[in-house]
Amino acid sequence: MEEKATLADVFDFTFTKFVTPIVVKIAFIIMLVLGALMWLMMVIAGFSSGFGAGLGAIVFGALFFLMFVLVYRIMFELVMVIFAIKKNTDRLP
Repeated sequence: MEEKATLADVFDFTFTKFVTPIVVKIAFIIMLVLGALMWLMMVIAGFSSGFGAGLGAIVFGALFFLMFVLVYRIMFELVMVIFAIKKNTDRLP
């Protein structure tokens, strides 16, 4: 069952409900969009410099995009692992 975060949860000073797992999903989508926009800007700048630079921007930009997404994915997964550890240790007797 998916939890929904509300604005009241953001300003809850008792920290009974975590909003980070929901925010992580949104942040990853934003990082994907930003990475794609950066790649597109690299390709446009490359082709404005010349055909060879444009092809290089396509290839190296794709590799850069892949690494960009991979690094952010790993960071967000580490955050989610910490929350999973907390959830599982709450169940211990």
